[in-house]
Amino acid sequence: MRQLQLVFVFSVISSIAFGQTAKSYNAKDMQSLKDLTVKWGKYWNTHNMDSMGTLLADDVDFVNVAGRWLKGKKETVAYHKERHKVVFKESTWTTDSVSIKYVKPDLAIMHIVWGITGDVDPDGTARKPRHGIFSWVVIKNNDRWSILSVHNVNITFTR
Repeated sequence: MRQLQLVFVFSVISSIAFGQTAKSYNAKDMQSLKDLTVKWGKYWNTHNMDSMGTLLADDVDFVNVAGRWLKGKKETVAYHKERHKVVFKESTWTTDSVSIKYVKPDLAIMHIVWGITGDVDPDGTARKPRHGIFSWVVIKNNDRWSILSVHNVNITFTR
C-alpha cells in the first residue's frame, strides 16, 4: 500500500512539475506551434532568412547538422543568410511530421521531421535529397511562441 501511495504522489508531482495534463495547452497554442513549422518552411523556400529570424528568440541556441553551435538570433540569421547564397540557394524544404510535447503551458518541445532537396556542397556539387529531425524548445512570451533552442540532425538510417 505504501508503494502505491508513493507512486500516486510521484505521478501527481510529475504532472504538476512537467505540465503533462490536458490543461497545459489549448487549440490556439497548438495552431500557433504548428504555424511555426509552416512559416519555417515558407521562409526557407523563399530564402528569406530575416523572416526566419522572426521565429527565433533573441538568445536562441542553434546547433546545426554539422554540429556548429550558433549563439543568438543575430549569429543564427547571419550564418543562414550566407549558406542560402550558395549551399541552400536552390533548396526546397518540406516538413514531413510534427510532434509537440508540452513541458509547461509556456514551454514545449517539438520534433520536426524534415526533407530537403536541391542543396549543394560548398563547391557546387549537388547533394542527394535527405531527411532529418529538428528538436526545438519553444517558449511563449506575451502570447507569442518563439524558438529558444534548436538541435538538427540528418537521418542516416532506416528502421
